[in-house]
Amino acid sequence: MTALYFDLDGTLVRHTIPFEELFERARRELNLPARSGLYESYTGTFLDYLGDCHPEPYRAAMADICEEFAIPTDGETFAETLVETELSRVAVADGAPELLAELAADHRLGVLTNGAGRVQREKLEVCGLAEYFETVVVSCEVGAGKPDPEIFERAKANIPDDEHVFVADDLERDVLPAQEAEFAGVWLSESDDSRADSTVEELSAVRDIVA
Repeated sequence: MTALYFDLDGTLVRHTIPFEELFERARRELNLPARSGLYESYTGTFLDYLGDCHPEPYRAAMADICEEFAIPTDGETFAETLVETELSRVAVADGAPELLAELAADHRLGVLTNGAGRVQREKLEVCGLAEYFETVVVSCEVGAGKPDPEIFERAKANIPDDEHVFVADDLERDVLPAQEAEFAGVWLSESDDSRADSTVEELSAVRDIVA
């Protein structure tokens, strides 16, 4: 049997508006003052915490910028508002539910994603996809993120199987490191690159690869 793992953001789900607009909507909802460089500082700080696999990267980054920019709220409130705003603007990728329902009949499925555990899991719930997955491997829960080999090894340990496939939209961070960890890599892209084991333009085409 073959176990199939899917990346989350950009593969199974997508944001319907840019992240900067999500941030601004959260700020305006709380009636917080605009500050030059606020969003850029948040983004850089958040990515640093995410790269370190901090268990609460949203809250940690918000706490830092609220102090740095003298924002009149606490980091937890700002972070929770941003998360709620983000979850309200997440949409499932075309064909994902149908594909997963079909694959789940014959394969063990998992999600392998960088991010905050609670937020990534709630995205799956909001989009109606959680029921299809046996396991969800999230960087901030396991202490390693893509492209670190450790997160791929954790994924294989969570679903032991004869073969493992990873489907993702990022070649350098996701697909190629997965292949180095002995996954079959499927790149979701309109481009092509011979380094990927397989390339599909649409998510629905994954069924043909694993047939």
